[in-house]
Amino acid sequence: MKRYFVAGLMCLMFAGPAFSKDNHKHKHGHKHKHGEKHRQLSAHEHGSGSFNVAIEGNKVAMELEAPGADIVGFEHKARTKKQKVAIAKAKAKLKKLANVVTLSDAAGCELEKASIELHIEGEDAHDHGKKKKAKHSHGHKHKHGHKHGKKKAKAEETHSEFHAEYQLTCSSPEKLVEIAFPYFKNFKGAEELEVSVAGPKSQKKFEVERKTGKIDLGGII
Repeated sequence: MKRYFVAGLMCLMFAGPAFSKDNHKHKHGHKHKHGEKHRQLSAHEHGSGSFNVAIEGNKVAMELEAPGADIVGFEHKARTKKQKVAIAKAKAKLKKLANVVTLSDAAGCELEKASIELHIEGEDAHDHGKKKKAKHSHGHKHKHGHKHGKKKAKAEETHSEFHAEYQLTCSSPEKLVEIAFPYFKNFKGAEELEVSVAGPKSQKKFEVERKTGKIDLGGII
């Protein structure tokens, strides 16, 4: 799926001094180089996601990144029918922007496009139906328990992340004065969001928790 609008607008709006490499901090427990696609997942903090908003003219781009545990309660690849259904329902729920954020009615914002992806990293993340045969070197002894232990450890290291992007058009973007987050009500595992907003006047960062649930955009638009 093409995301030139979101990617381009995000790069443009978040390239300023306020969002330079030195100031770009978040609670995922890892560092990444700007300009690279955020596909390689590292250790992240369960309960904590990120939400970016870029506003230019009457166009608004939004991007959510959240650990799988926050959205569906687990990080590994879906193995059971129940888990597969949970992921499908979560994607459908995330695709409806009103389940994630609500905007000032006076701004007249309409969702034009939404895309939802689930990125998984770990031993069980990529299964192409091919099983590698274990190689045994005759004439030596090996401990099966040791190998199985490694496989179990790798499986436990699996990480997953939901990535949602939204494109909106607003008839009166200057009237966009606040953003509320029903996200916390709809996803019980979510505890906080690191929110970055870039508008025509300024750029700001917020820490939004379940108990606060909204941000004031005064001075940004």
